[in-house]
Amino acid sequence: MSPLKQRDTGNDPRSVTDKELRRQYQQEQVEQWRKQADEAHDRWMDVIDNPYGKD
Repeated sequence: MSPLKQRDTGNDPRSVTDKELRRQYQQEQVEQWRKQADEAHDRWMDVIDNPYGKD
């Protein structure tokens, strides 16, 4: 069986530590990403908490 071949997009999906981010990006950019992630999480939780179809 041949190994799984994936297209190399240049994006590594593995998580990185805050220390690694601080070395590569400015604090403002990291804080903006955190804020965007929090907003996306809040929107997702609103979808999950939606009572539509549960009646």
